[in-house]
Amino acid sequence: MSLVLGSTDYQSIIRPVQWLVVILIFLFFLRVVRAVWVEASPGGKRKERTARVGGRSGRGISIIEPVERAAERYDVEVDQTMSIGRSATCDIVIAEDIYASTVHTRLSRDEDGLFAEDLASTNGTYVNAERIFGPTRLTKGDVLQAGGTVFEVIR
Repeated sequence: MSLVLGSTDYQSIIRPVQWLVVILIFLFFLRVVRAVWVEASPGGKRKERTARVGGRSGRGISIIEPVERAAERYDVEVDQTMSIGRSATCDIVIAEDIYASTVHTRLSRDEDGLFAEDLASTNGTYVNAERIFGPTRLTKGDVLQAGGTVFEVIR
């Protein structure tokens, strides 16, 4: 007496299931890599970097992102410096930004215009989606990113 189940070829069932699991793991891994890449990138290409000869100099910044703080504006006076970071001692406090350093960026203004400088932050400071490494002149309309907070240069 032979059982019907005894003649079933389990290998023909298990092999496709194994391949399906491998494919699902691979797709999951790709999603994780993509999520990390999106979070670590400076937000994509927002604007082409233009020459700094001429152009209207900015006088302050306004928060674009996060949208909850979009109405906040900060003027930088001539011969003034302002710090941006998570620390309560910063002039512009972005405590809710987990990508910002304690003291992330410095803004300064002189007769020549407004400048941004990264203060050796972990995630860098970006102007128009381009990482900066020294004092960089800002003009009206430039986009400044410190951590996950995005500013626009105004006036």
